Amino acid sequence: MISQASSPITLTEPEQIQPRNMSDLIVDYLEQLGVEYVFGIPGGHNSAFYEALARSERRGGVRAVLTCHETGAAFMADGYARETGKIGVCCGTTGPGSTNFITGLASAYAEGIPLLVITAQTALPHFSWSAFQESSPDTIDTVAMFKHCTRYNTLVTHPNQLERKLAAALTTVLHSPFGPAHLSIPVNIFRVESPSSLAYPQVTTQAAALVDLKALDELDSTINNILDQGQTIAIWVGQDCREATPEIMALAELINASIVTTQGGKTCVNPYHPLVKGVFGFAGHQTARQALTDDSVALILAAGMNLGQWETSAWDQALLTKKIVHIHHARDYFKSSPMASLHIQGTIKTTLAELLKRLQKTRQRGQLKPELSASLFPEISPPYQPAQITVKQPDSYRLSEDNSPVKPQQLIGELLQHLPPETRYLVDVGNWLAWTIHYFFPPRPENFRLAVATAPMGWGIGSAIGTAMGAKNTPVVCLTGDGCFLMHGNELAVAVAEKLPIIFIILNDQSFGMVKHRHLQTGVEPLEFALPSVDFSQIARGMGANGYIIRNSQDLQGLDYEAIYRDGKPTVLDVRIDSEYVPPIGMF
Repeated sequence: MISQASSPITLTEPEQIQPRNMSDLIVDYLEQLGVEYVFGIPGGHNSAFYEALARSERRGGVRAVLTCHETGAAFMADGYARETGKIGVCCGTTGPGSTNFITGLASAYAEGIPLLVITAQTALPHFSWSAFQESSPDTIDTVAMFKHCTRYNTLVTHPNQLERKLAAALTTVLHSPFGPAHLSIPVNIFRVESPSSLAYPQVTTQAAALVDLKALDELDSTINNILDQGQTIAIWVGQDCREATPEIMALAELINASIVTTQGGKTCVNPYHPLVKGVFGFAGHQTARQALTDDSVALILAAGMNLGQWETSAWDQALLTKKIVHIHHARDYFKSSPMASLHIQGTIKTTLAELLKRLQKTRQRGQLKPELSASLFPEISPPYQPAQITVKQPDSYRLSEDNSPVKPQQLIGELLQHLPPETRYLVDVGNWLAWTIHYFFPPRPENFRLAVATAPMGWGIGSAIGTAMGAKNTPVVCLTGDGCFLMHGNELAVAVAEKLPIIFIILNDQSFGMVKHRHLQTGVEPLEFALPSVDFSQIARGMGANGYIIRNSQDLQGLDYEAIYRDGKPTVLDVRIDSEYVPPIGMF
């Protein structure tokens, strides 16, 4: 007998049958901070938190964004935090749902990105009993795993701890040194009834700006003495100078200082300004090296950097001398600069603003050179190469007229020509890193973003999604590779579900290209780097996105970029490039 179809089940409103619990309390704090999204994957151990997010979404608050993998969730939270200036939040369940976060957290830790990571944990009474996916301190201990990639990291072992520890986590990520905070919360604590009001409403208070006035007195005197003697000063800009761009430019113009950047610091200064000489180190520019090592340079203001291998061209001893004055908001980074003549710890923007104010007073007495005019900027047009920065093969932006494979520089030129200045560019790890560091000069450098500290492959894919969630109605481009896409391209499904018109441009050389080219320069034995031939355009269409194969200049010229973006869904451009074409991966 065929039974009659049953009527749809109507669920009673959860608020009417379930009292407010600790999960709702967590969401209240996120709402107070203005957080819009939590990226991650629900499971049995964190379902109470996801139920609280569903209640928040119904009242116009925080919404859960379902990702394909927890690493992708961390990358998305990273991109969202960079774009909005808010805390990025991600959540996973216990066991592998927690361990999958580690790569994303390590990257955010190294890059100084404020994240809150919430992971579930086995019920407290079940610790050490081999409960399902148990990851307590008695077994695989996920809290211990997160110890070295978080700024705050704790297991909540009693309901009365949760709010205090949550407030401590949020306070930590809002203060220097920035990075992720992690809370591991047992499933039974998520469901404990919570207080009706917040005990720490002041948790949103921002950190006060810090300035080392005594060190600034010394630096001010040193700079004036150097300039009086006819010597020069260079400013070396790292990625943690993101908020200090106006002060950097004004200071450089005041004292006629050359500006050189690290790879991440490239996002902080306008490359078309006549004082900017390019990137020093990996994939950098000869003009940058000349600017820092010129005999006339008596002082290098190194601000907002960790002086690592890529930034310093493998710790070049021509540069790492007592000429350096190292400025950073976090004391941790001074361990890399024992040779520096002075360390100044403080808020970088405020420190440079105070230095500028002092030097302006000196300048009024006529001791400093006249400032350069900001009107000296050249018109930004093809070939999109600043006149004062030397690049390899400067004519390589132009598209060829034959059917040869497209060069990455040509792609860069096309993007700058056809996409608006407000476009966000997320650069993944691989060949794109070298090509963009050396050749990509966007008119709004703050919209050019990369993660080079730990360099996790696939970062750009998730980060582009988080960026697009935070920068609504703004073009977003992810520059990635076939190796990265094979690792984390499944997050394209999130972009489709969220209707994000991101353009994913894949350099498809059928190999782990950057690793291969670096090994060909330094290796001894031949290694395997080849990847299978994959049609990423078909994968894209199978997920509900647009997909195109670009084999040559004609295919590239035939693209309608505005139509691609206005279509309202993501697009994958599978760009076939010559696998033997060497990226500019050397140190200069």
